[in-house]
Amino acid sequence: MYLEGSTLEIALRREELRLSLLGKKGERLLSAAAAWEPHEIDGVETYTLLMIWPGIRALFRELGEAYRQEFGSALEEAASFAVRGMGGGYMPFDSRSTVLTAYRGAWDPAAEVAGELSRALGAEIPAGGAVAHLWQTVLDGESYLPYVDYVTTLPGYVHWRLTGRRVLDRAGAAGLFPLDGEGRYDRHLAEKFDALAAGRLPKPLLELLPEPLAPGEGGGSLQREALRMLDPSGDLREGVPFLAPEEL
Repeated sequence: MYLEGSTLEIALRREELRLSLLGKKGERLLSAAAAWEPHEIDGVETYTLLMIWPGIRALFRELGEAYRQEFGSALEEAASFAVRGMGGGYMPFDSRSTVLTAYRGAWDPAAEVAGELSRALGAEIPAGGAVAHLWQTVLDGESYLPYVDYVTTLPGYVHWRLTGRRVLDRAGAAGLFPLDGEGRYDRHLAEKFDALAAGRLPKPLLELLPEPLAPGEGGGSLQREALRMLDPSGDLREGVPFLAPEEL
């Protein structure tokens, strides 16, 4: 069954994972939530992929049952999907979509390095953002650097796995790297970053970051291969359009 104007929302908060069915005006019609907390791995407080996807599937099952009881049919689709989550953070992936290190949240900022990078570029680089963390790994010479193919945030990651699109809304993208007046990453600053990196990364910075999307710009659609990541029951249909992933 389809509810006109509804949105299925995945919200990844600091201590709560929540799936909601929102109405036309953003009101919460149904929801399912579970507490979750980061685990410490190698001295870093992190959420692992084994925490993310089983948690989402369990909540979708709970939300689907609540929907069936409320409306008498299966939750098959909605007008749109939205992934929203904790701002900042750092998740690097290789070309096979394998995460290369533990997720680093904005609560673990690379403040000193961000300050140094900001002075070198002549623009503020957010300390809790992915580029600051990436620069820290460059300075540390971490062994996985030659394999980095994509760097994103937690909501950006979940959105990417469900849609295949490497995107963020503009506000989230600005938390990674400064934007220009047209809402794209500042190319001049990116070229300065690449000069500083001096070949220590396998790609130019702009090829590693998610594309910034303008307000209202489509963020892709739910892919067939992603259905089981959300709904093992098989009720959910592919093709539900996604809004750009947002940070809470």
